[in-house]
Amino acid sequence: MNKMRMAKQSMPAENCLIEEAASTAAASPQTTAQKPLFKPSERFHLDPDSPVPLYHQMEQIILDRIEAEGAVGRRLPREMDLVEIFGVSRITIKKVTDSLAAKGLIRRQRALGTTLVSLGVTEELGRLTSYTEQMKARGLRVSTEILGVDLHRPSVKVREQLQMKEGEKTLCLRRLRGTSKVFPIVLLQSEIPAGYGLSSEEDFCGSLYHLLETKYRLPIEWGEEQISASRASADEARYLRIKTGDVVLVMERLTFTSGNRPLEFVRAVYRPEHYTFSVRLKR
Repeated sequence: MNKMRMAKQSMPAENCLIEEAASTAAASPQTTAQKPLFKPSERFHLDPDSPVPLYHQMEQIILDRIEAEGAVGRRLPREMDLVEIFGVSRITIKKVTDSLAAKGLIRRQRALGTTLVSLGVTEELGRLTSYTEQMKARGLRVSTEILGVDLHRPSVKVREQLQMKEGEKTLCLRRLRGTSKVFPIVLLQSEIPAGYGLSSEEDFCGSLYHLLETKYRLPIEWGEEQISASRASADEARYLRIKTGDVVLVMERLTFTSGNRPLEFVRAVYRPEHYTFSVRLKR
C-alpha cells in the first residue's frame, strides 16, 4: 500500500460535525438510554444441538435486534436477566459481550451498565453516492476530521486511472470520517486532477460530490468500484485506531464526469466491524 503523504503546505487537521440527523437521531439520550434492548420477560430458545455455538446464536439475535431498532444509547439487560432471557450460562453471556465489545458495539460502565454505542452502517451497491449522502439517508450525523489538502504528483497508478500526463498534479484530500456515535469508520484519500480548478480552501467537511456538482458544475455521471480485504498499514492503523495488520475493507472508486472524463479517484479504508457493503441480485 502506498503511504499517503502531506506536503508542508498541507492544511492542518480540522474537526467538523455535519448536522444531517433525522428527528429520530435528535431524541433525548436520557429517554433512549433508560430503555433496555430486551424486556426482562422476553424468552429466546437457543438450539443446543445446532452446529452453531450457543454464544453465536445469542450474538446473532442481539445483532438482529440492533439492526431492527434505534439501538444506540440503549442498554443491554443485566447479566442475570440475560441468563433468564436466553437460557444460557454466565460464561456464555460473557463470551457474547466480550465479542460485542471487541466489535466496538457496546461500552461497559460500572455505574451505568452496558450501553450500545455503535450501529453498523450498510452501503447498498448499485448507486453512486457519497459518504455524506449515505449517512444522511440513514438519519445519521457525519463527523469528519480533515487530515490534509494539498497539490501533489500522484502515484503512477492514480495518474493512469485519471488519464493524466506525467508531471501533472492532483488535489489530494485526506479525511477521516465517521458518525456522531462511531468515530472513526473510514479513512479516505480523494484525488482530483488540478485542471478542474477545485480550490484547496473549500470546506471539505460536507459532501464532495455535492460541492463538485453544485459549485463547480461537474456532474458525476458514473463510476467503477472495486472492494477487497486487506491488512492495515501502520499509517492506516494509526488513523483508524486499530492494530497494524488488522483486517480492513478497501474500496477504490473511479468516478467520471461529462464526456467520460475521469474526475476523482478515491481509496477508502474501512473498519469492517462498522461497515457492510450490500448488493441486491436478480435472476
